[in-house]
Amino acid sequence: MQDSPRSVEIGTLHVRMPSDSVIEHGTYVDLEKMPNGRLKIILTEDGREQFDEFEQIRDEFGIDEAIRELIEDHLCNGWQEVFPEEIGALTSALLLADDVERDDDGRITGIGRVYWNPAYQVTDEIQELRGRSYAIFGGV
Repeated sequence: MQDSPRSVEIGTLHVRMPSDSVIEHGTYVDLEKMPNGRLKIILTEDGREQFDEFEQIRDEFGIDEAIRELIEDHLCNGWQEVFPEEIGALTSALLLADDVERDDDGRITGIGRVYWNPAYQVTDEIQELRGRSYAIFGGV
């Protein structure tokens, strides 16, 4: 496959570049792919009403599990958690993507933008959602 303004080949991996800004609505959070390449996680009214439960999940199981619970409906509708070792990422952060192609063995063969909190070691996304009603993930 040839490189284009919207995609590039890296070895055997085909990487698609981001498209225009889009908001995907969910039960507890909306996900906005921003024009600057970041992902904005926006707490919905239902998310605000149930927020104490997500804080309890964070306290018992950790921030990543609380995020997974918040975005569960998105994970059932095209978004995926991507593990760092699947793409050679040097991080332990929760990685999210909505444009992932896998072969029959589950290996990633193509991927769009990947989103994560680059300050995951020092910030609490759940606390950010409580304070601002949104959190921003970087994207590459």
